[in-house]
Amino acid sequence: MKKFLLFLGVALCATFVVNEASAQIKAGENGQVSIALESNSSYYLEDKTLEDIGLIMPDKRIRGNFGSNDYLKVDYNTGKFSAGVQVEGYLPGLYGYDFYEYQQRDSKLTAFITKYVQWEDQNWGVRLGDIYDQFGNGLIFRTYEDRALAFNNALAGARAYYNFNNMVNVKVVAGMPRLYDSRTKNAIFGADLSLSLSDMIGWYNGMLALEGSYVGRYQNNVQEVSYLTEQKLLNMVSGRLNFETAGFTLRGEYVQKLNEDVFNPSLPAAKGNVISVDLGYNYKRFSASATFRRQENMTTPSVMVPMGNGGGNMINYVPLLTRQHTYSLANLNPYRGSSVHTGGEIGGQLDLYYSLRNPKVRNKYWNFHANFSMFNTVNHLNAYTGEEMKGRNVWLDANFDVERQWNKQLKTTFLYSFQRWDEEINHFDSPEAHYCASHIFVGDVTYKINKKHSLRFEAQYLASNNYEGDWVAASIEYNFAPKFSFYVSDMWNCEKMDDGMYGNDYTSLETWESDHYLLHYYQVGASFTHNSLRAQLSYGRNRAGYVCSGGVCRFQPAYTGLNLAITLSF
Repeated sequence: MKKFLLFLGVALCATFVVNEASAQIKAGENGQVSIALESNSSYYLEDKTLEDIGLIMPDKRIRGNFGSNDYLKVDYNTGKFSAGVQVEGYLPGLYGYDFYEYQQRDSKLTAFITKYVQWEDQNWGVRLGDIYDQFGNGLIFRTYEDRALAFNNALAGARAYYNFNNMVNVKVVAGMPRLYDSRTKNAIFGADLSLSLSDMIGWYNGMLALEGSYVGRYQNNVQEVSYLTEQKLLNMVSGRLNFETAGFTLRGEYVQKLNEDVFNPSLPAAKGNVISVDLGYNYKRFSASATFRRQENMTTPSVMVPMGNGGGNMINYVPLLTRQHTYSLANLNPYRGSSVHTGGEIGGQLDLYYSLRNPKVRNKYWNFHANFSMFNTVNHLNAYTGEEMKGRNVWLDANFDVERQWNKQLKTTFLYSFQRWDEEINHFDSPEAHYCASHIFVGDVTYKINKKHSLRFEAQYLASNNYEGDWVAASIEYNFAPKFSFYVSDMWNCEKMDDGMYGNDYTSLETWESDHYLLHYYQVGASFTHNSLRAQLSYGRNRAGYVCSGGVCRFQPAYTGLNLAITLSF
């Protein structure tokens, strides 16, 4: 923890020094330096209840009771030139990240540096160093950073693009992808071409474009995984159509792996493909969007490893197409995908929005939102039993919410969600299904006392006859704008449920006797905001479960502790 305090102190001092001295380091009138600091730290405290029922494994905490993920980013630009560097410190890393598990790092301290230099003219640009980019929707290639997941697969290499009168846009990339805190030895290279047909024919009332991509991955360590595949080069291609006119949008993409690839080290290599279609329509205060996707074997690791891929070992982006709920009970058991075990899935989601308001009355309106998502497995061979498996439903979520602004002071929100999922598919590709269902009700009330003071109350209830039973949750938040916010919350599993390996009937590691544990997951916290500085301090018990960001999830172990989050930028 001393090293963390030293790192934080040096970073803060450097930030303020550069802030005061920025006039001296500018190169010309257009030069500018920007600095951003983010620190997320936790001090893990002993929780005898969680340890006794096996939700915390103290022997796995080889890195101590303190964890901290820290990022210091500095960018400089002048005219057409820009450069930047990011220093990441894991001192050590927070629990719940693939970092140590898949890289087998026992070290308490890990650091990584990304950097780039870039020149961008009006119609062309070149970048050397670490590259973040994607082709199309990212189904064939995407490199990006997501700190909530501690995910960063930046491509260390080069990128160049050229745009001809907005009619033809071509881009090429090549490099070595990042894998957690190291670089892989596998080369990734590709090209993307976009043809704007609407610009070519002079049609400016809409947009019509044809696009295509190629991505190759050279598997350098194929000898180590020869039992998985003997092919060193993976070739992938995609084709896309984008169309927009009069509030209507259509986006379609098809991706094909031209040769066999390993999407799961425990399953045979196979060719992969995905078809994705997005439809959208907007008219005045009504909007609708629908997404359909069918995919098989499209998980594409940057490097094949016998011990498993992990969430960070990807070069493409195939997010889960379900609603990303913000309320805790609605997000208690998010869909985690069936393709990991079965190879593929088919489904999609539908979103409908409508706003009812009088343009002459700004402080009164209704907002209505309905969402439906469903996914099934596709026909496949069960690798464990050798059986041919027909597709079956593994996820369904039907929900709607209504937001009402009553006046200047009062706003209310009501949400209902029905969720049903096959819990068995989350563990392995079992011929038997174990369906769980829940009804979630949420009420959210915000009352603005005056210009600076507001109070928000949130109440939730989850009713279920299986899995972990019924839950209740509530929170109270007080805001003192623009600087302070305080909150207290609790989430409680209020019903005993003996459901075998899925219920709250836990077995003691000491006595080997089973008992029901109805646990409170409490939180208390405060935040402070001043200009670009935001600090949040919280304490509480955190439930084991999945944290999702942008349709990608990671598992977060249960813990009780003190959390500090700081962001600062200018």
